[in-house]
Amino acid sequence: MLRSLLVFAMMMVVSVVNADTKSVVEETLYHEFQTAIQSKSSMKVKSHNGFTPFEQSLFVDALWDLAEENSPKALSYLNNEIPSHYDLVQKLRVGILRIKHKRAENLPIELSEQIVNSLQSPTTDIKVVYIIAAYESELLSAGHDEIISLAKAHPEYFDVALDQDRMEQINEDIIEDLFHNTPDVTTYMNGEYLKSVKIFMFCRTNRLYPCLMVMKNVHGEAVRNEEGKLWSNPALGSSARGLPSYVRNGNTPAGIHTIDSVMPYADATLSFGKFRRMILNFVPKSKDESLIKSLLPVSSQESDWWKSGVVARDIGRNLIRIHGTGKINTDKNTPYYPFMRTSGCIAQRENTYDGVTYKDQRNLLDSIMMAMDLAKTYDNETNIKGILYLVELDDTNAPVALEDLALRGIE
Repeated sequence: MLRSLLVFAMMMVVSVVNADTKSVVEETLYHEFQTAIQSKSSMKVKSHNGFTPFEQSLFVDALWDLAEENSPKALSYLNNEIPSHYDLVQKLRVGILRIKHKRAENLPIELSEQIVNSLQSPTTDIKVVYIIAAYESELLSAGHDEIISLAKAHPEYFDVALDQDRMEQINEDIIEDLFHNTPDVTTYMNGEYLKSVKIFMFCRTNRLYPCLMVMKNVHGEAVRNEEGKLWSNPALGSSARGLPSYVRNGNTPAGIHTIDSVMPYADATLSFGKFRRMILNFVPKSKDESLIKSLLPVSSQESDWWKSGVVARDIGRNLIRIHGTGKINTDKNTPYYPFMRTSGCIAQRENTYDGVTYKDQRNLLDSIMMAMDLAKTYDNETNIKGILYLVELDDTNAPVALEDLALRGIE
């Protein structure tokens, strides 16, 4: 059954020619794996020999999220032995998941030995080091001191700890330079984003407070409303579980993301709202992060505000979207009211609150199409492309407002 899921996922994308095909396949397959885990015939998932690394990763993603939601089927699956044919990264993730949910006291001896050998190898997979760093407390509680010690011999281990240390106030000149002097994208990815928008999403380090988006159009001009005021759109990049950006379902990572079309349908409306969700991807890995740096002015290249996204990418974060929600925030005391927090995506306001009906996702889709000189049509949503810069300004406990940006030369 599971081997047929990838074929099914590929079939799902034929109706959306311009969509980011890999992302559509990825999300479709992820949801099909969740369905398989929770189905009455879920015993079949025990015989998933032949999974590719791509499929293995998505299967563990699906299992992880269901286990975190206390799905009985997922928790029952964790009683099984870790599949021997999985790659080391996925074996480690399943092992950590078993420890977290008290399905095992520690990692199996054979897996521990494989991890030790990998950490002592000159070709260690950096993702193994990052995952160990991210779940240090779980591994220490299980008595894996040797694994932690060996992982700490790799300087990359401390990238995860530094991810929190980066939460310091960014120089105002860097922010102004970023908005006004971001390089053109003529040569980036062979010009794929040449006719696209740039969205700058400014947040607080405390992600309980809403962020604010501003945008440049396809001509490199700041988008403004009819009165000449800078166009803006509130948004939220806050983890519903209060997790940092370097772990699954954590805050939307600061850094650079590409906007790559929309999902084929506005499905799962309770979670994602009435309008199609936009696909976000990380900038691919490159030597010395030259691809990322090609999208930044020199002042930002020499800064580190964007490196949280690098850690999140390299640890395996995925399925990040911009979407609304059908859920209702009933607590007016939350700093993010009337937003709803997500599993790591960028949230838009939706539904009716205090007599006001919000359709921020609809407004955002339309605004991007207009900024790309496209008609505001359903079909043109699939042509949406852009670069998203997510920047944490400071630690002020208040929503980001246009006045905050004006103080930094953006008005």
